[in-house]
Amino acid sequence: MKIIILAVGKPKDKNIALLSGMYIERIVPKGICSVEFVDAAKDGDIEKEGAYLLKKLRERDSIILLDERGMMYDSLTFSGFISEKLLVAEGRLVFVIGGAFGLSNDVKRRADAVLSLSKMTMPHELCLLFLSEQLYRAFSIIAGSDYHHS
Repeated sequence: MKIIILAVGKPKDKNIALLSGMYIERIVPKGICSVEFVDAAKDGDIEKEGAYLLKKLRERDSIILLDERGMMYDSLTFSGFISEKLLVAEGRLVFVIGGAFGLSNDVKRRADAVLSLSKMTMPHELCLLFLSEQLYRAFSIIAGSDYHHS
């Protein structure tokens, strides 16, 4: 099983890119999680961005969209969600982060679940960082490490 974070637009802030990369690198087992990017449309065209995203998806992928209207979990419940998905998903587990103007309806229809990291709207770069840290935390909880203090 492979976990992919698929995001529109690479982070412009190098610190965010470094921090999110640091969390991804720490996830054990090594190499289970990676980040891929598609180009952001210069005109904010979410249909164009949606087409870029859909080209990266495979038929058997389990798609989880990031959206403030999705399901919210605490860290322990999120780790259980990840554990369950890893057991039942036939393909990759792909977390999709839209661009500044959101996601196209075609991408939304492809989703198997919608996850909210906060009820507040946040820049997609911060969403990448927060999701990276929460994935690291989830795998730490699964492994029984002392990173998460409950």
